[in-house]
Amino acid sequence: MCPALLSHAGNEALIILAVNEGLLTPCLSEEIIADYANVLARPKCAFPPREIDALITMLRREGELFELYVLVPARGWPGQARP
Repeated sequence: MCPALLSHAGNEALIILAVNEGLLTPCLSEEIIADYANVLARPKCAFPPREIDALITMLRREGELFELYVLVPARGWPGQARP
């Protein structure tokens, strides 16, 4: 996400543009959105809070929110000791 905001060229920027134009619908969770906000606020990216808020607002508006679940196979994970 950081490269998309640093440059207006490249695949990342095209994805952000497609989402903003409603051509692409991202599938997101609250955890993913929080991670995006945290990464963009790091000194390496150093985006102003207003720009981060605008991106997060756009993702929430255009995206589909899902809850994350961890599915455990009925027999347990490979290599896991059985009770």
